[in-house]
Amino acid sequence: MIDSHAHWFYARVMTEEEFMMATAESWKTNEMKNVIEMNYFRPFYFLLRNELRKLLGENFIEERNKRIKDDNIEYTKFLLKDAGVEKLVIDEGFGKKSEIPIPYALLFRIESIINDDLFSKSFDKAIEIFEETLIQKIKKEKYAGFKSIIAYRTGLKVVCSEEKAKKDFTNAEKEWYGRKAKGFRDFLFCKTMAIAKELNVPFQVHTGAGDRDIKLELSKPSYLTNLVRKYEGKIVFVHAGFPWHRETAWMSYLFPSVYLDVSEVFPFATIAGYDVLREVMEVAPFNKIMYGSDAFDVPEIAWISAKLFTKAINKVLKEMIEWDVINDKDYNKIKRMICNDNAEELYFSK
Repeated sequence: MIDSHAHWFYARVMTEEEFMMATAESWKTNEMKNVIEMNYFRPFYFLLRNELRKLLGENFIEERNKRIKDDNIEYTKFLLKDAGVEKLVIDEGFGKKSEIPIPYALLFRIESIINDDLFSKSFDKAIEIFEETLIQKIKKEKYAGFKSIIAYRTGLKVVCSEEKAKKDFTNAEKEWYGRKAKGFRDFLFCKTMAIAKELNVPFQVHTGAGDRDIKLELSKPSYLTNLVRKYEGKIVFVHAGFPWHRETAWMSYLFPSVYLDVSEVFPFATIAGYDVLREVMEVAPFNKIMYGSDAFDVPEIAWISAKLFTKAINKVLKEMIEWDVINDKDYNKIKRMICNDNAEELYFSK
């Protein structure tokens, strides 16, 4: 399998509480009792704990820490091999760079350079720096593509207007992430689409649910309809736009440019991942769907996600055979496309 959407992670010794909190996407502080309880009683943590007990024994934290002390890289390799994960696609905009014991491709997160330094330049110079940086990442540093989290910033109602970009570039209004400048951020998003098309690399875009900073009301995939309608590049709607994954599936069916992955749904939505995958596969072309985990911080997230996805796709494909949507000969071909080949073609074939 290729995990087409992950972040940096590394194995380290932890108490169970520390480990439990490291797997959470919500509040991370351990100073609030209700936050600890909330994260402990997540269905995902119950799933992860139970599966680790099957793999490592009842005292899984002790066994985990023992293996990590012996060789933390070997422990990570052990987990990925057990889950069948052979390659990763890493959005390096989140987490601390670490040693990953399998091949991986990197994506450059465009928001990492939309900062005070960029705003200190003239508008024309800022655009020049942005464009040159993106081109260098692909041509010289051999990144596999780009990633945007504009859904966390100003939302997916993106409008490509240079006039609006120039006007908003001088606006000093700020939010937690820095200068708001929606028109400017929108314009850079559109610039990235153009550069990705020119360089023939994919552009991942966060759509749908995320962690507690997401502007959920502005993250519907359908807001991007006008941009992708005639786009001739390849744009990947990360997380399938969940909970609007049906929108994403239908858009991938209508528009040649739209691809999707089911990361974050696998593993954090637990058994709902099966429902999402089934609904996506009912409509989306099989050559547009990719597996992903959204793994971060600790390797167990990548491990449990792949295990859960394997179970889900086998179940969906068997149902599709029962309904005569596919036949026995299609089974392995489609499974390999979604688990491996589509991501191989998109991220590793250049």
